[in-house]
Amino acid sequence: MSDGRSLKVPVKLCAFACVLACSTLTSALSMLYLPTLLSLIYVAMQGRTRLALSFAMTYAVLALLLFLIRFHGLHMIVFSEFHVLLLWSMSPVIVVGWDLVTTPPGDLSAFLSKMHAPVALILGVLVVFRFFPTMASELSSIVRSMRNRSLTAPSRMIAHPAASGEYVIVPLMLRCLQIADQLTVSAIARGAERNGIRSSYYGRPCEARDAIWLAVWMAGTALFLLVTGAKP
Repeated sequence: MSDGRSLKVPVKLCAFACVLACSTLTSALSMLYLPTLLSLIYVAMQGRTRLALSFAMTYAVLALLLFLIRFHGLHMIVFSEFHVLLLWSMSPVIVVGWDLVTTPPGDLSAFLSKMHAPVALILGVLVVFRFFPTMASELSSIVRSMRNRSLTAPSRMIAHPAASGEYVIVPLMLRCLQIADQLTVSAIARGAERNGIRSSYYGRPCEARDAIWLAVWMAGTALFLLVTGAKP
C-alpha cells in the first residue's frame, strides 16, 4: 500500500508538467535552481528524504562543475560542458519525473480507471512506469552476485570483456522473461480483463495538502515564468 504522505497522482502529473514548462520555456537557465529546490522540498515532504538528499548531492556537484566551467575554464574529457548544462536545466524534471515513475502502480491504475482509460492503456502505462526502477533493482542484484563470485575485478573485466558482458546480459534477459510472466499472472488475477471501473485499496479522497501543493506548483510556475521571462 502507498505511503500515507504520498500525494495524489493528479498532483504529481501537474508537478511534472510545471517543471517541464519551467525547464523548456524559461529564458534564464541560471534561475532553474528555484524549481529544482522546490522539487527537492516537494519530494522530501512526501517522506522520500533519502531520494531528495541523493538528488541534492548530485545537483550540488553539477553546480560546482558549472562554476568551474564558467569562472575557471574547466574542460572535461568524458562529459562536455553541454552535458553538464543539460543535466542542470533538466534537474527539476528528473527529480519530479522520478517521483512520478516510482509511484505505486495501484495509485496509477486507480487514477486511470477513474478517468475511464482503456485497459490496454492502463496496463501499458504501468509496465512503462515500472520498467526502469525494476531493471535498476535487477541490475543491482546481478552486479552484487557477480561481486560475490569475484567477477567484477577490473583486471578480469578488461581481459574478458565479452564474458563480463554475458554475465550481465544473460541473467538480465532471463529475469525480464520471468517478470513478464509474473506480470501477466498478476494482471489476470487482479481482474485486468474485466471492463468498467475497478475498486482499489489505493483510492483515497483528495486532502488539503494535495490542494496546497497543486496551488503551489501552478502559482509558482506562473510566477517563475513571469519573473524570468519566457522564450518567444
